[in-house]
Amino acid sequence: MNRDLALKISAKLAEKLDGSKQDVEIWAYGLEIILNSVIKFLIIAVLSVFLGIFQYTMFCIIAFAFFRHFGGGVHFSTYLRCLSFGVMTFLISGKIASLDKLSIIQEMFFYMTLVLGVLTIVKWVPADTKKKPIKEKEKIKEQKMKTTVVLVFWLILTIFLDKQGKNTYIPAIVLGAFESLLFMTPFGYWMINGIDNFLNKIFIKTEEVK
Repeated sequence: MNRDLALKISAKLAEKLDGSKQDVEIWAYGLEIILNSVIKFLIIAVLSVFLGIFQYTMFCIIAFAFFRHFGGGVHFSTYLRCLSFGVMTFLISGKIASLDKLSIIQEMFFYMTLVLGVLTIVKWVPADTKKKPIKEKEKIKEQKMKTTVVLVFWLILTIFLDKQGKNTYIPAIVLGAFESLLFMTPFGYWMINGIDNFLNKIFIKTEEVK
């Protein structure tokens, strides 16, 4: 549905701007990504407000998004799966981050995430996909540097908030970073691809029964 809408909007733009068919495809691809992201964000935002975990969920998403943008990560094969898994993951993360008892293991989890971040940047960033592999050495180096900057900023921010006694949202920031980094690792790829393959088998069996 989002793809069709993106194509229609792009076609209208092409008419007004005298764009080519290639321009339409490029614009449609970009618009589809934006539409998908906006829909996912709105669903998560509305549900998190309803559950009383809006701020925790937003901090988790922000931390996740920064690492994801520069470091990459595994993707589901369909938007619906990405949407469902993303909504579920962020709402659960927001709820976990809001728990008072989490502060007991907060420091240990922080160091775990920091170690995971360093290891991931050294070994697996940029975490590309089969459709968009990154092979150029300069591009790989650039992505590693950018992700390192994000990790350093995350580290400074977390320590600063802790020293200022404003540690309410530290669990959300740490959890969001941890999840994003995890999905750059071989384990993250194995987990998401495993879920994807399992769902593929279910849908094939369902179609065969029909």
